[in-house]
Amino acid sequence: MEERKVYVQLYEAMEALLHICKDGCRTIGPRDQVLRGSQATCGFPACKGLESLVRHFSNCKVRVPGGCVHCKRMWQLLELHSRMCGQPDKCKVPLCRHFKLKMMEHSKKDEARWRMLVSKVMAVKISLGPFTSKYSGFL
Repeated sequence: MEERKVYVQLYEAMEALLHICKDGCRTIGPRDQVLRGSQATCGFPACKGLESLVRHFSNCKVRVPGGCVHCKRMWQLLELHSRMCGQPDKCKVPLCRHFKLKMMEHSKKDEARWRMLVSKVMAVKISLGPFTSKYSGFL
């Protein structure tokens, strides 16, 4: 049960990441979007947490090997998105295409671990139903 909860949270984070990068939300989003700062609540459960993580990621000054735990989490979310994205050339999520290209360099052990994670998050997506109809590029 706890394991499934983690995959649900990752799925919600993927949805919120797409939402922020495609549509924008309250105070953060693509440069070409008018933001809705006055919007009271957002329908994406993970949006607020992801919004603060993106802000931290863009402003963090820790640039050393090992880095910052928050930035590591953001890198992991970006890579997970890339592994699940079916349209990297059209995708608005930063670094999506970069990670698709980088996947070719991963070791077999790393690749197997990522494949398992993607399959578990995809299983949650399927079990939760049509939550993502707006984001069909997220496969």
